[in-house]
Amino acid sequence: MKELLEGIRVSKNGNGNGKKHHLSEEPKLLIKDAIFVRHEGSLVKVKFDDILWLKGDGNYTTLVTKNAVISVRNILKEFESVLPSENFLRIHKSYMVQIGEISAINNKEVQVGKDWIPVGRTFYQELLKGIQRIGSQGD
Repeated sequence: MKELLEGIRVSKNGNGNGKKHHLSEEPKLLIKDAIFVRHEGSLVKVKFDDILWLKGDGNYTTLVTKNAVISVRNILKEFESVLPSENFLRIHKSYMVQIGEISAINNKEVQVGKDWIPVGRTFYQELLKGIQRIGSQGD
């Protein structure tokens, strides 16, 4: 047994090839400006710039893009972890929006394109902190 453990220690990862393997290493992504989602049996490329907003509903998330509406079997939190945080913001427990696509804000919702997306009370103050505005009335 001692010899077996020594062999594993020497080979670094136990497979005998001597190469180090780090579980924390991030994979090198070939495409950095998009994600691929399963849609109608294929993996479909969705560019970050094309995503307007996302709605989570249980185990499913609906992506609303400039050209399509795609429903996928992934929770919203998974998208929150892969979408660039400098471009996307969670504004409700069930909604995320692309920040650059917001055209109007009130205390209950934001306008993205033609759609009005609800803003959760706990997310509203964070949203206000992150925007430049003139005037202090109507908060």
